[in-house]
Amino acid sequence: MKISDRIRKVRVAYSLTQLDVADKMNISTAVYGKMERNASHSSFDTLLKIAAAIGVSLLFLLDTYNKYYKEEKNIL
Repeated sequence: MKISDRIRKVRVAYSLTQLDVADKMNISTAVYGKMERNASHSSFDTLLKIAAAIGVSLLFLLDTYNKYYKEEKNIL
């Protein structure tokens, strides 16, 4: 699974829209959408901000190989 797919999957699992996440990051929806689609080219700081806006740890957000990984707040 690509990082961008994982970010989208986690965002949707937390019932968040791109607008919700963009608002939490104080950026436009268009900018967030571009960040989500091109996540593999994002900086560490950007990925950290996305994780914080969604409400998960960076490790949870980037764990693209373990589909059974569980975080206390949510189970994907």
